[in-house]
Amino acid sequence: MTSIQHPQSATTVFLDQPPSCLEFCPEVPDHFIVGTYLLSENKTGDGEIKQSKTGSLQLWKLDPFSKTLSQIQRIAVPYAVFDLHFHPRHKNLFAIASSVGSVSLFQVSTTGDASASPSITQLWTKQVHEDPSIPALFLAWAPQNWFPSPEADGFAVTFSDSWTAVFGTEGDIRQEESLEEWGTYEAKQMIEVWFVALSTSKGTPDAETQNPSAIPFMFTGNDFGSLHTRRFDNTAALEDPDEHVSPMLLEHDDRARHHTAGVTAILPLDVPLVDDAPVLLTGCYDESLRVYHATRRGEVLAEEGLDGGVWRLQLLNTTRILVSDDPSNVSEIHFLVLASCMHAGTRLVRITCKHEDGAPNWGIEVLAKFTEHESMNYASGVWEGAQETTESSEILCVSSSFYDRRLCVWTVDL
Repeated sequence: MTSIQHPQSATTVFLDQPPSCLEFCPEVPDHFIVGTYLLSENKTGDGEIKQSKTGSLQLWKLDPFSKTLSQIQRIAVPYAVFDLHFHPRHKNLFAIASSVGSVSLFQVSTTGDASASPSITQLWTKQVHEDPSIPALFLAWAPQNWFPSPEADGFAVTFSDSWTAVFGTEGDIRQEESLEEWGTYEAKQMIEVWFVALSTSKGTPDAETQNPSAIPFMFTGNDFGSLHTRRFDNTAALEDPDEHVSPMLLEHDDRARHHTAGVTAILPLDVPLVDDAPVLLTGCYDESLRVYHATRRGEVLAEEGLDGGVWRLQLLNTTRILVSDDPSNVSEIHFLVLASCMHAGTRLVRITCKHEDGAPNWGIEVLAKFTEHESMNYASGVWEGAQETTESSEILCVSSSFYDRRLCVWTVDL
């Protein structure tokens, strides 16, 4: 057990609006996007208080040498930005989910001139909920091979009225007119669905090619603490030409048996199915991080309190320790994870799976705590630039807090 590090900020800046989400740009790694959410109250002539939500998208540059920040661009939007994610394959595109039930796609453009700054351009906005008073809470891009058609591309989005929807296209994702609603999924109870994760797990190897098939899963977490698992049958033919998502093979809800508050983060782990069910990392309002076996009733394989509600989880890297040169003979797997923990700040955590006597044994270890934030830490990110720029063992982080509108840069040496 290593001692827990308590890093201090190298730089702190304050934004003009509260930051709700943050992600580094994969194609220009010294830059990141911040989404903001400003709630305003105005009194009307008859004394009634009316609320309005506005926001912005802000492009910031991080200098990895001096660890300083500079704002490059700011785009005001007439809604609050709830969530923001870059596309896993088109890495200059990102989408946001908004307080008015819409999703917008943006592009980060570069000129090719190393001295010129990149810029953000909006490509489209689509109303993904028929009622603009229902906010879109979270957006997840579909991984490769999640849809049965290899040309398909799309995302899932959750809402505050218990619904989850899947939108997709077999054309260019940058063209809004080709994007259609391909499926809707209702929760068991009318409550906020805080999170959706789409993943493909390795199934039984194909008899002809010996390659394992990709099994599509959808996981959602709601405000009552329920984790809902949907498994799709990618081997079944689509009988209806209007179908674009594989038929559902199984669906189950753990009925909040293991999470005592809202499930706010779900990270599928890249390990084989255990007893035909996937293993996840979950974050919860109850301040616990859990390694979770997503069986019908669910099972907690490891649990650790992080002192604050675990709002977001980001996988930084995966290390596999081999017993021999055989890649299938793994003795240990380490997952390094960044956790945004609301009122407790940011945590760097190592998840370990050791195979002992043929059975996996899971553990959770907190490596670092950053605690300078004075309000809700909803968003954090890690610089992923060239390793030669800094010491190879150094992790360079940017984290934010909401009400005090703070952005902090800090480092951890592992």
